[in-house]
Amino acid sequence: MKIGELAKSAEVGVETIRFYEKEGLLPGAARTGSGYRDFGPESLRRLRFIRRARDLGFTLAEIGQLRIAAPTPGRSASAPSPKLATSRGASTAWSA
Repeated sequence: MKIGELAKSAEVGVETIRFYEKEGLLPGAARTGSGYRDFGPESLRRLRFIRRARDLGFTLAEIGQLRIAAPTPGRSASAPSPKLATSRGASTAWSA
């Protein structure tokens, strides 16, 4: 899906998506032949995760740490630091 479609589905702005890509919270999308970003369902899942974590009060740096620890398809989760995992209701941010 194109960046505008992703933004609408995730209820975030296009500039937010570009910022998260730049900061490494969202991997860069593949490009179409005409140069448009082409995002898959994993990008939408990650954006929703980031939004929930932000709503819980996590900083972007903390979210980056949680993303490293979060499971992804084909890879199990690694344990985040105990302090980070228990702060601000982290267990509720894990559900997709």
